[in-house]
Amino acid sequence: MGTSFLIKKEGLENIQKLDTLQINKIASFISNTLCEAFPELHLSQSDLFIQISRLDMYKAKMPDGASAKYVYGNSEIYFNENLDFDNIDIPAIHECIHYIQETKDSKGKLLKLGLYDLTKETGLAINEAAVQLVATRSKIARYENVIYYGMNFQTESPEYYPLECALLSQMVYFTGNEPMYFSTLYGNTMFEKEFRNASTGNSYTQIVNEMDKLLYVENDLNLLSQKLLNADQGSSRLLQFQIENKKKSIISHCLKTQNMIIQTCLNRRFQDIQSFDDIRDYENTLEDFKKMLIMPENYSFYEDYCLKMQDKIRLKKDQIIKFGKVLDTPKEYIYETDETLGNNSNLPVATSVKKLSKFQQFLQALKDIILG
Repeated sequence: MGTSFLIKKEGLENIQKLDTLQINKIASFISNTLCEAFPELHLSQSDLFIQISRLDMYKAKMPDGASAKYVYGNSEIYFNENLDFDNIDIPAIHECIHYIQETKDSKGKLLKLGLYDLTKETGLAINEAAVQLVATRSKIARYENVIYYGMNFQTESPEYYPLECALLSQMVYFTGNEPMYFSTLYGNTMFEKEFRNASTGNSYTQIVNEMDKLLYVENDLNLLSQKLLNADQGSSRLLQFQIENKKKSIISHCLKTQNMIIQTCLNRRFQDIQSFDDIRDYENTLEDFKKMLIMPENYSFYEDYCLKMQDKIRLKKDQIIKFGKVLDTPKEYIYETDETLGNNSNLPVATSVKKLSKFQQFLQALKDIILG
């Protein structure tokens, strides 16, 4: 695909190539910013500087007022002609990170951009969210409370990919930040593996696909909204109807993704409970995760989930009281299959318990009082 076609497709005008001094200033700013913001990644400032300084950079008039656009079809980046190159903003950092993400084969064909696998055309949404979180956290990140499509939630990125960033933050809650950072910058599978270990089933693939659907619907909504601005009265009704359907679809994809994260990750943590300390940690997790929820009106999934888990926690406590630290299921117990917990909940249900002597009953009652 020719460079001129790509530029025309992006709507760029008044294009001017940056000189070496400007390019080096940008490369120095980006490399220093990332190294200082993420010392745990042990990034090489000199290597990053060299890599970024090799990028063809231009300034141009942007049709949508964007700070920058990275065109991976020709590995060039275009900055807004009004951008302050002494203090590059988050959107511009975002676009520079896309260049750092590139993974190419021996013939120069682009295979991956971080979490985005171009060969399979999957992971576009989660990668955009990951890059945005990295770019945002390279500056001073602040959570803001926002409302989109009637859904209330907190996000570090209220203007760019807010829903995708909120969903990714939920995933990162169970994996930690570093796997996401490494996979975002280097295109490896560390984050995927960590999330698979922290969840159940094939939820990672399902969540990635659902987030892609969410992003595509958001893009469709933007196009319809632009058409509505110039529509006549006759076509505006149809466009408004389509827009409302897109909004409903966005809510549906978003909540489906969130519910999968909740169910698969919290189920996994429940399965790992072996002691009362684990139970306390799990109960704290249930409380902490509330702060990360995307909440539309009349959303009850999480509350219902917590209520179900309270009953299962009580049974788990009963098992620990009777048999001590849970490593193997006692013979007196059998496993319960539950739709909420998947095929095997690892939740024992008492079917027959050996009768205790009065002295044993006294000790058991004393232990119940002490351990709660």
